[in-house]
Amino acid sequence: MERRARGRRVTGVTVRIGSLHAVVEGALTQSFELVARGSVADGAGIELVTVPGDEFTLQSITLTRQAADQGAADQGAADVPRHPG
Repeated sequence: MERRARGRRVTGVTVRIGSLHAVVEGALTQSFELVARGSVADGAGIELVTVPGDEFTLQSITLTRQAADQGAADQGAADVPRHPG
């Protein structure tokens, strides 16, 4: 994520996770907060999209427009394309 952010702050992440993984949204949110601490994603939100099966895909990353512009967010879906499979 640091590489894709290229100096911009990550403000949000969306992941698609299959129901077979039995992910609990609260546990995912807490875990993400812990691992993001001190990184470009510190303070970012995470959205869980539950889908059938065993998919585990980083769907999108929302980034600030520029490293110096901490106020405005830019949808970073183009930076992280959805996995085709």
